[in-house]
Amino acid sequence: MDVLTPEQVASRLAAVHGGETAGSLPEQKSPRRWSATATVVDNLVGFIRNPAERWYLGFPEIDLATRGIGKGEVLLVVGRSHTGKSQVLLNGIVSNLINDPSAHVVIFAMDEPRELVVMKLFCLRQGKSSTEVEEAIKAGDQTVLAELKEAASNELSRVAVVDDSLSLEAMTEVMDEARQWWGCNPSFCMMDYLELLPGGDADASGVTAKAQAVKRWAKSQRVPIGLVHQAGRGAGHPGQAAGIHAGRYGGEQEAIFVLEVYRKRDRVDLSDWEKMYHANSVNMNLCKNKRTARLLDQTYYLDPECGHVHPYWDELVPSDG
Repeated sequence: MDVLTPEQVASRLAAVHGGETAGSLPEQKSPRRWSATATVVDNLVGFIRNPAERWYLGFPEIDLATRGIGKGEVLLVVGRSHTGKSQVLLNGIVSNLINDPSAHVVIFAMDEPRELVVMKLFCLRQGKSSTEVEEAIKAGDQTVLAELKEAASNELSRVAVVDDSLSLEAMTEVMDEARQWWGCNPSFCMMDYLELLPGGDADASGVTAKAQAVKRWAKSQRVPIGLVHQAGRGAGHPGQAAGIHAGRYGGEQEAIFVLEVYRKRDRVDLSDWEKMYHANSVNMNLCKNKRTARLLDQTYYLDPECGHVHPYWDELVPSDG
């Protein structure tokens, strides 16, 4: 095998690079479709070292398993109607707003008017039922009115509620407005719910396309997303976990985490004591976890008055007679 001379090497390099020699190669440009591994490693180290930059739901068992929802990641919260899917996310929002003065949240409430969402947030903050708050306002209770205005100028001033079915392009405009208004990037974005996003058919291909679009949008916004998704009517048995495929027409493929919410009270085979115990219980089944692969199904108590979700305290456990 002949050994090339330095002149031959230079000639061949010049031919490959359009006449430019190794000493005058074109300026290296950053890749558009991928990142250098060194950059990815820097991002990974930054993520691990800064757990405070992630979003936590406020339920220790779930948060420990997920280690928080990172920027650009999607948590899919799936369940049948009236099981508490939205309430789970609202609990986490209020917990963060109270405990972290830097927390700012955008809620796209396509399923409810903004006044109802704000009422739920206020009731969670105060530990009061909506009926109690409404009756107090009707009666001109100055204490409750003062509490409502105080909340609006403090924790709830860091929430933007949009009650319209907007395109993702319009949602981007909302996020930009929120950044300008608050002077910071939103900490979390809640979408309620997937099927109400405009565009696409109400079938498997349409839901999948919407979920894929939300995934891309989350990455572009660099914000953790809590995406509510309805369960299919044929997903498992009422009151029992259906698992990762519970969502109507899918959608779970695009999420980093899938949290199924269901109510054991809907089971038909409960004993009398179990009926009492699960009258106000709510289960969170972490059935997809791409970060740690740790899965769990946890039972909590859902306060029927204020909507607060928390562990079963001893005084809440019914007597076995």
